[in-house]
Amino acid sequence: MMKISDEKLANIMENLEKTWQRITVSTSSSSRGSDYELGDSYCPQDVVRPLVATNCSEYAVAHANCVLRPARRFAEVFLLPHILETMRNLGLNRLLRLQSYTWPHLAGGSGHGAMIVGAPGSGRTLAYVPSVCHAVSSTLMECTCQRKDVKHECWQTDQYGPLALILVPDLRRVHQVSALCQAMLRKAQKKNWLTLTLNICSTKGTQFFLKLLNGVGCLVATPAQLVWFWQEAPGLMRFPCLQFLVYDDLDLMSKEQLQNAQQVLQEILPLSHSPQVVMVSKSYCPTLMSKLRAVTDKPAIVFGDILEAAVYGGARIRISIIQSEAKVNAVVQMLQQWSPEEYRTVIFCSDDCDMQCLVAALEDRNYSCLPYYQTSDLVVREQVNNWRKRSHGVILLCTDNCPELDIRDAHTLIHHSMSKSWSKFKLRHLKISDNLCNIVDSTANIVKMPLNSLVLLDNNNHRQLPRLVDFLQLHQKVDYYLVEVAKRVRQELSEARNDQHALCDQILLLGKCYDPVCESRHYQSHLDRRPDYLPASGDVKVQLVKVYSPTHFCVRLLEHLPIKGTWQMMEYSAVQEFGMQLMQSKEPRRYWPPVVGTICMYHTTLTKERVRVLKVATIKNPNIVQSDLTVELQALDVDTRIFSTNCGKLFECPETLQQKAPLACDLRLYGCVPYSGEHSWSEEDCRNVKYILTQFPKDYFLQTKIHFVAAGTLFVQDLVAMVYADQFKAHVRHLSLLRCLVETNLAKKCEHAAKRIREFFVEVLLNKKKDKNVQEKTNSKPNEEIKDAMTDQPGKLHSQPGLSGRCLRLANIAHESGKENELLQELQETRSKTPKAPHQSNESDRPQHNEDEFAQLHECIMKCAYLQIEDGGKPCKNSDHVVSDAVEFLNIVMNGAFTNNYKPNTANDATPLTLISPDHTHEKIPLFLLPTNVVRPTVTYYQTMTTLELQVFLPEDNQEYQVQLLKAQLLFRAIFKSSDIILQFIMTLRFPYSTMSHHISGRTVYISVTKVLALIDPLAFGQYRFLKPNHDMFDKVDHHRLMTQNRLASFLEGMDYVKQSCEAQGDVSEDEERNMEGIERPDCHKIWDS
Repeated sequence: MMKISDEKLANIMENLEKTWQRITVSTSSSSRGSDYELGDSYCPQDVVRPLVATNCSEYAVAHANCVLRPARRFAEVFLLPHILETMRNLGLNRLLRLQSYTWPHLAGGSGHGAMIVGAPGSGRTLAYVPSVCHAVSSTLMECTCQRKDVKHECWQTDQYGPLALILVPDLRRVHQVSALCQAMLRKAQKKNWLTLTLNICSTKGTQFFLKLLNGVGCLVATPAQLVWFWQEAPGLMRFPCLQFLVYDDLDLMSKEQLQNAQQVLQEILPLSHSPQVVMVSKSYCPTLMSKLRAVTDKPAIVFGDILEAAVYGGARIRISIIQSEAKVNAVVQMLQQWSPEEYRTVIFCSDDCDMQCLVAALEDRNYSCLPYYQTSDLVVREQVNNWRKRSHGVILLCTDNCPELDIRDAHTLIHHSMSKSWSKFKLRHLKISDNLCNIVDSTANIVKMPLNSLVLLDNNNHRQLPRLVDFLQLHQKVDYYLVEVAKRVRQELSEARNDQHALCDQILLLGKCYDPVCESRHYQSHLDRRPDYLPASGDVKVQLVKVYSPTHFCVRLLEHLPIKGTWQMMEYSAVQEFGMQLMQSKEPRRYWPPVVGTICMYHTTLTKERVRVLKVATIKNPNIVQSDLTVELQALDVDTRIFSTNCGKLFECPETLQQKAPLACDLRLYGCVPYSGEHSWSEEDCRNVKYILTQFPKDYFLQTKIHFVAAGTLFVQDLVAMVYADQFKAHVRHLSLLRCLVETNLAKKCEHAAKRIREFFVEVLLNKKKDKNVQEKTNSKPNEEIKDAMTDQPGKLHSQPGLSGRCLRLANIAHESGKENELLQELQETRSKTPKAPHQSNESDRPQHNEDEFAQLHECIMKCAYLQIEDGGKPCKNSDHVVSDAVEFLNIVMNGAFTNNYKPNTANDATPLTLISPDHTHEKIPLFLLPTNVVRPTVTYYQTMTTLELQVFLPEDNQEYQVQLLKAQLLFRAIFKSSDIILQFIMTLRFPYSTMSHHISGRTVYISVTKVLALIDPLAFGQYRFLKPNHDMFDKVDHHRLMTQNRLASFLEGMDYVKQSCEAQGDVSEDEERNMEGIERPDCHKIWDS
């Protein structure tokens, strides 16, 4: 790899920025259209610089069905001068082997296609872009020369569309490839109406079609954008001048994307000729190669990754995990199976000492060895040359540090020790490159020799196992035991490293990462377990803090509703922030050295906030305090952003503040992916969702149901905005974010993504349950001891109501203040009295006695708190036994008194379906006890002249239910989807009814029971406490009845059937209040779907 100095790289960047500034100025000053359209903001750093990467290889393996003549130097490369100049500005001053094969081959014209296989950053993009840009520029020059004599220049109707179409997997690659193409085409001769480089804007406006009709040099798009183009204008045009069709990062495109793109390509490809096809991939795929051979007369495959070439050529790679002492036996077994007499064998060792031990062991077993040590002279080198001509059963042993051994015709490779780096391990397979089968040339006579590569791993060299297993899983089936071992090794290595990378964003969105150079974490860790401060299930009300994407938000928890409980207030965030400010040190100390996983303070000019350290650069000397060391942090309270800064802005955080739970957490819509099929969201999508989430009326709140919690993230199905409607006197669903995203074609539900995300976290969720069970077992004995201690006075304890958290805090304060007061009183009395022995003893006894009383009081309160925690999982039989007043609390503790003056707060006691009616507190003696999983639903009723109408409110949409009318009894039953709770009731109808009909809309079941006689039912439902009259509908029915009677009376009076009444009196006077005695008030806080 060629190394570039910092000074030279800075000059390159400066020249590139100046170049792009000139392009921007010339483009903006031109009134005839722009040359370059990007979907989002562009920066010069998007241009790919091939030699800055670390994967550039000087070796390549190339096969074709024709003779390949690689270029040896830049002088042999035929490219236009402005393209060569651009490459020099980008730092491409030396020809790589990968490009030396592809450039001359693609310059052959029609029928010359290629598949380029290489690691990201190995120069594979530059292996095709210069050739494509050269062909586009040459075509534009030919068109200009042919039309010089034309008076009015115009683009011919048969020459619209692009000259080259490049498909890339995501928007990030669109920006990079577009910038690179524009850099190489910027000096090409063109017409005024022609666009050199074009890609589809995220807004997808009509300007794109105008530019496409006027002609385009290179069109860079994703498969999803290409499908959108065809859906918007089906049959609009073909691309008659298309010369190149490129699939960049083909292995990162999903199967569905490729199928959809292929259907569009069949409609837009030219009919007169076939364009040159180029495929770029990280790994080799036989299916893609067969497709390339089907559409190309002279295909070529070029490998920059030697290990991929070995798999392509038929090499069999095996892994064996054994003890270090058993390695020699494994080597001997391999040699017995593949004899060195027939198959030329090379064994790789870590160093000369390792090689010497292995040579002695093999010679003891009568094997001839040729070790190539680091101190070998020309005599040994001559022996190696003779071995290359004919091995005579001799085994060659060497290390990775001998590049002078240009061996290419070996058959068996045995890796007695792994390389120190993955790139060196891949380069070992260059020893068998000449024996790889040329699958591209079907006419060649292939004498297939078996090629083998055996990897021996032990405790000292198992670090490369995870990467090796990942590679083999792409090409062959790997034993389940090896996969599990690789997972454990990866976890151990991650815990040993000084970093705690955040999980990959694509895994949290799609369940899979499509970015080959992603530096985020792609495996489970103990960090992904649910912390105790986050609820595991139920409903939560949240406060929106920040919108990261249409399905990713930063929120703060306000209230929590367990599955079998009532709403519980979370600690108020403003109070927490104020408390944290008080805990902060006025003179903070610098935090050094930074340790991964710790919590510290991040100070800026205006703000101070808590952060967690995720990654720290290498610290050479911890004793020397540095200020420019790079650290990666995650915010905990302001939001949950991840950012990098220098350690000079970090300060120590007090221990009490470190123990506080974070105020912010992440929330994601589970299994919701971009509608376009992209792997990421565009900036325009994020702006649209931000606008939607800010257009809410006053006094709204956001509510959602937790699916599961992992990696500090709440995975939910939907995010709902609720508002209170005064006209309905109910909470109304104002917005469902999931429904809004689907209806606006921003997102769609993907079951495959949801399944992959769930499978990724399945181990974390299972481990959390196991830890919970273990903790319950370990805490069982202390709980039993506390229960035994409470059995002395069961009557007192069980007669007291449960104490709220506020009362417990008050008890602690009372305990501490009581102690201080007693000590102060003791000190004052001691000073005022003479120091006599008897008096001193009496005075010392008194505070001790009082202190014991406070200690007993505190112990009693703690036991009551334990009873409250113990009964937390049981359904509350009497919900008004909740103490929230300090005076009442003291009366309970001191006198055992209890006054039932509790008034429920409907805003805090709301359930997902409805807010519990306050009337349930009047039911002091229940008629019978219901099972713990049976709940009465909220039901409202009203009647017309012919029917009795019931409305049953359910907690979930489209929930399954059953309704039956058996003679005079009405039965209703519904079961929760997410729990074992049953909603049911049985009513006895004393009025004669005949038939019944019912239907469901949203969360409401409408039941209509038809009367036998058209008479008014007395509606004697006083014993059914869950039934509430719907006064609004009663008023509407009464109003309709009165209006009908008035119209009838007016009609009869007009026909002189009745005498007109001079003093008409209404049924009810407006200034008189209706008699409401015995009538139950309706529940005014039901949640309806609007």
